[in-house]
Amino acid sequence: MGSYTLLLLLLFICYTHSVVVKENSTRDAIAVPDVGRIEYRILEMTEMGSRRKLNPFQVCLACRCCVVATDPTTCSNMPCCFGIDCQLPNKPFGVCAFVPKTCNCTSCAST
Repeated sequence: MGSYTLLLLLLFICYTHSVVVKENSTRDAIAVPDVGRIEYRILEMTEMGSRRKLNPFQVCLACRCCVVATDPTTCSNMPCCFGIDCQLPNKPFGVCAFVPKTCNCTSCAST
């Protein structure tokens, strides 16, 4: 019987120790105030926003257009306008280049 009483005494001590630890831990805990329900919304930019709308950039140059590239007598000067294009096929996003917008010939060589 002595071993049973020792076992019961040991279980009682462990139980009372765990109850004391739980009480102390709840007493030392910081109470967090309830902030209410969290709601996520999609933000939309205003129509004017913080961006400036700029006019399209364009450079116009005189181009030398030749019917036959090796014969200078078949050449004439024509106006050719270039603009910036940032939606180039087979190029990554953000790659821009000057592309001819209005040329009066198909093979322009800058003079």
